Amino acid sequence: MDILFFSLLTNLLYYCSGRIFISENNSNFYNQFYTYFLGFIVISFSALFLNFFTKLSPLINSLIYLGILVLFIIKSKFKIKKNDFLFLFLSTLATFSLIIFSNVNRPDAGLYHLPYVSILNESKIIFGINNIHFRFGHTSILQYTSAINNNYLFKENGISIPLGSIVSFFYIYFLQDIFKVIRKKDTINVSNIFSLFILIYISYKITRYSSFGNDAVPHLTLFYLISYILKNNFESINFNKVFLISVFIFINKTTLGLVFIIPGVIFFLKKKLLSKDLIKLFYSFPSIFLFFWLIKNLVISGCLIFPAKISCVESFSWTNKELIINAYKESQAWSKGWPDRKNKNITMSRFNKNFNWIHAWSNKHLKYILKIIVPYFIILAIITFYMRKFLYVSHKKSKELDKRIYLSIIASSIGVLSFFLIFPIYRYGYSFIITLITLIFILFLKNITFSKKVGLFSFIFFMSILLFSLKQIQKVYNNYENNRWPNIYTLNEEGVINKYKSLKINNKFKYFQPDSGDGLCMYSKAPCTNYAINKEIKFENFYGYSLLKIN
Repeated sequence: MDILFFSLLTNLLYYCSGRIFISENNSNFYNQFYTYFLGFIVISFSALFLNFFTKLSPLINSLIYLGILVLFIIKSKFKIKKNDFLFLFLSTLATFSLIIFSNVNRPDAGLYHLPYVSILNESKIIFGINNIHFRFGHTSILQYTSAINNNYLFKENGISIPLGSIVSFFYIYFLQDIFKVIRKKDTINVSNIFSLFILIYISYKITRYSSFGNDAVPHLTLFYLISYILKNNFESINFNKVFLISVFIFINKTTLGLVFIIPGVIFFLKKKLLSKDLIKLFYSFPSIFLFFWLIKNLVISGCLIFPAKISCVESFSWTNKELIINAYKESQAWSKGWPDRKNKNITMSRFNKNFNWIHAWSNKHLKYILKIIVPYFIILAIITFYMRKFLYVSHKKSKELDKRIYLSIIASSIGVLSFFLIFPIYRYGYSFIITLITLIFILFLKNITFSKKVGLFSFIFFMSILLFSLKQIQKVYNNYENNRWPNIYTLNEEGVINKYKSLKINNKFKYFQPDSGDGLCMYSKAPCTNYAINKEIKFENFYGYSLLKIN
């Protein structure tokens, strides 16, 4: 029951945090979701900001959470509406279902997700920490949200909760959007249809906690962003909200960075690039959040966006140019099917160029992608045909709606193109692919007025809940003898925890390496790396900060 109780308290804290920064007390469903979502973002930013000055220890984290509760009580007098309790109950139940008897993401959690969380819990920001483990440059804001959830009450198990929480918020958002149609409180429109199609995909592919890693959240957030764009006309779209959502997507997954096309176009259409609006944009919360994230990247790796060489400051003593070049080259090659190449003599650089990778990529990655999207494509085609054939009532054009649809299509199309050309591994860009497919079918349904028949929506709604429930029940059945909490200490099937050896740089900076077991750092003493580090790395005390520089 501790998972259920801690999930409840964590989600309550996200609600309290969100309410502190939302002035209106409107408890309609969309505001409920955004309150929890914003609360999650605010706590994430707090963790990021604090780590510039202190470690995210259980003491610090407990004080931050206590402060949030005090501010919430002062502002709201601890008044929570009935509908807010319902969202809290449903999200807690979903979070609990996702976490119990699950495992962490393999192998990335053991390689760098959990080791980075342990660094955050044990140390303030370290200059050049990327030099002992290049994957630390690939971490997301989720590692900070996890780290700040390690407090005196939850202890280390708390770091497993935020990922389940945020995913559960998105589940409820898309389910509730469909439920409104079923209850006939909403007409069938483009945004409802988009939610219906996305709900099908979520039920099909995004239901296992162990598969989420750093990927599920940014992709779900992109789906939410498109839903918001389709649901509101340009006049009522809140630019700061769109910008904040886009920033959150980017700091979770830099490969989705082209999402900024959407707020960029909206800003131009709404603000006309007036100087005063640009100044307000520069000092807005999303801009500040993005600024601190980029500075964090610069501090730990020497690059604003690791490993994009163009974003790196080579004059910094901790910027490892060779590491940056190799990391970019290797990441690109592996995503293009490097292990499956036929020509074993080809270099990585040559493999990455002139589509020399197409054959290797198509033999594995393309087949995997088609295995997922072909069934999804067929299901959407059948549903689209059914809706036009049996639910069609009348047709009325809307140029304003067309603009929002085509903006979303253009952004997702560019995203798909960049995904294919640069890092064409499915988990790096599937939200662009799924969004584009979904919007293509929506083109056949836009501007159509449908009858009030909601049998299709009811069927998909209940089937989605059934599929989610069955997958969680199957997980519990298969893992009933394992730990109830995700095992953050080892991936060993028998639960054998690794041993670690202590090493030093300059006889001053201590770090650790796995010395047995599965060879992964997991959540252990920090900093930890499973790589032999470059002997040219030197330690320096830099105004009270640890600095790992390259001679």
